[in-house]
Amino acid sequence: MENIGFNNDVKVAGKVFHVQTEYMEPIGKVVSSVFEDGKLVMKKHVSMPAENGGTHIRSKTNELHLEMMEEIELMYYISDKVRTIRHAPSNYKLGVLFYNRNLYEEAIDEFKSAIAIEPDFAEAYLALGKSYLKANMLQQAKETLIEGLSKNDNFADMHFYLGYCCFLLNQPFDSIEALTKALEINPAYAAAQFWLSYVYLKTIVDDVHVDSFPSKIERLTAAKENLQKLLEIKSKFQTRHIKTALEKIEENDLPGVLSALDKAAQNFDAPADTEIENEFYLKFMFGGKGKDDEFILEYTHHLQQLIDQHQDYPDLHNQLGIAYLIQCRNLFLNALEEFRQAISLNPNFARAKKNLKLAENDGKGFLILLRAILK
Repeated sequence: MENIGFNNDVKVAGKVFHVQTEYMEPIGKVVSSVFEDGKLVMKKHVSMPAENGGTHIRSKTNELHLEMMEEIELMYYISDKVRTIRHAPSNYKLGVLFYNRNLYEEAIDEFKSAIAIEPDFAEAYLALGKSYLKANMLQQAKETLIEGLSKNDNFADMHFYLGYCCFLLNQPFDSIEALTKALEINPAYAAAQFWLSYVYLKTIVDDVHVDSFPSKIERLTAAKENLQKLLEIKSKFQTRHIKTALEKIEENDLPGVLSALDKAAQNFDAPADTEIENEFYLKFMFGGKGKDDEFILEYTHHLQQLIDQHQDYPDLHNQLGIAYLIQCRNLFLNALEEFRQAISLNPNFARAKKNLKLAENDGKGFLILLRAILK
């Protein structure tokens, strides 16, 4: 089959994004990638078996290519719209969207805006700290996370990322203190178990002496126990490399342990595949998708698929409930339009007038409810 692919630049917000979309016959997929200064921003693919034929495949490849170009433009259009209101949750959700697309400068601006509007917005402090971490602005990350903990000290994620930040800053005492606090709040916190083990082992390898540290044997034992716990649960850390690390501990090859743990931790902080609610919310509220029934239906189907994979995720069930309410809202608005159409065709249609009046009066409460939920 002939090579099928498209390349275009999208200029927006003073930046240039390169969109590359191609049909990859060996895997039967159309793959579209967006780059900014050579850095991958976002990627999407759709299955497309070769038997669909070259004309159909070319059409679908072009369709996905245009969709990705519009996606970039829409993201910055939404950013402009959000800037005109004072609504911290919208800034936060937009910041998460930028963060997940590796656009950390924009993410930092949005999280700062959210905090300026709501100074006690602890989740925004956490997200801002994580963005600084990704941008390698470690001192700013540490200061932000400490400030966030002044708003909510019982926030395991905040303590964890402070501990991880201190590890990157080569401050093992502060790192151990914060990671231990995260585990006190949530003893099953897999990431804290992993990185506390890593820091313990690294302090042994580096022969770090601090009076308040546990002894070397205590640190080694704790690290081993934590790593063994990770083998018993499902986590983002790669099991085969953790097993290798435990074998290296038995061999007293601690540098080898750290090497194995480095491999186990690859992509440990990658965005969750369940993070679609923020994108939907922003497109629904600001991107002109509020009455797009197909867009909402695709969202509900995506949530249903995710719930099939993660039935114990309460956030997904909550999001699906909201999606169903939005579908009800759109059907309700459609019903009002049909009643009005009936009256326009027959101005004396008493039953349609009655139905319209009842629906308008009784439907106000439902619309107020949905508006409150979306805030």
